[in-house]
Amino acid sequence: MKQYKKIIFINIVLFTCLFFILDFIIYKYNAAVFYKTHPAVYKINNFKYMPYIPEYLSDLESYFNGRNNFYFGRKPDGLEYKNKTPIILFGCSYAFGQHLNYNQTLSYKLAHLLHRPVYNRAMSGGGFQHMYMQSTSDSLYKTIPDTDTVIYVMISDHYRRSMLYYFDMLDVHLLPHYSIKNNKLIQDNYNNYFYNFFKSLYIVKHINHIYAENYINNPKNAEKITDNAVLYFIETRKNLEERYNKKLKFIIIFFEDWEILYRELLEKKLRNNGFITVSTKDLTGVDLRTEEYSMQDNHHPTEKTWDMLTPEIIKILNL
Repeated sequence: MKQYKKIIFINIVLFTCLFFILDFIIYKYNAAVFYKTHPAVYKINNFKYMPYIPEYLSDLESYFNGRNNFYFGRKPDGLEYKNKTPIILFGCSYAFGQHLNYNQTLSYKLAHLLHRPVYNRAMSGGGFQHMYMQSTSDSLYKTIPDTDTVIYVMISDHYRRSMLYYFDMLDVHLLPHYSIKNNKLIQDNYNNYFYNFFKSLYIVKHINHIYAENYINNPKNAEKITDNAVLYFIETRKNLEERYNKKLKFIIIFFEDWEILYRELLEKKLRNNGFITVSTKDLTGVDLRTEEYSMQDNHHPTEKTWDMLTPEIIKILNL
């Protein structure tokens, strides 16, 4: 009996060692891919199992502190127009204005062209789930006591991000993630350390990313993908309208430097649910991937992009 226990113990140890060796190999493989496919300005994390829960999941108020970097949000623009009803802007690093100074961003230009405060609640690496998460937080309503207009800037990657545990396979900061059950958004339990550790395994990250990529790019899933996206917008608007006790003008801007899959289907569903949509392709005929409009080392919009687009956005949306 002791002999069997010893054999079982040795096999468990061997399996565990082999598993973590495989996990390290997957890490090294993805590190090599990362350096081939990303600009030199981006760096990777060392191999480690240390799932970090982003600060905004526990302390949303201090997140929007105005530091001009990837890890914190911006302060509002146009507060000098304090007698005007503010606008809330959601989205990812495009709406945030990554690599831009505060006075070069969409939110700054909107604020000073409209003479209205604009609360830039976009988050680098963000997506639908970051918008919805904020709409469930008391912090948003303490900071922005009133609004009648909400704008979301969508890019091609937002479908995929809503399915991921980590933005990149080499990241250590968890993404807010929601499961959809019975047409309800249910946030992962970030107090469950074992679950967090499990998601931090590179094998799990690798499988998660491959599955999300394949799922999004399969046209057979177009109905489900767009239904899920619309659910985030409907539930966000529902939360906002309940707290502000009014109907809101809710606008989705499709930023199409890269094609947004199933855009026409998504747009139809959004409009059928009372949302206002516009694509940058409808606003301008220029290629937003050229050097003039896209930073070539990191692929984010330049200030000239917002100089061109913001007046057109204001005009077509009758802001």
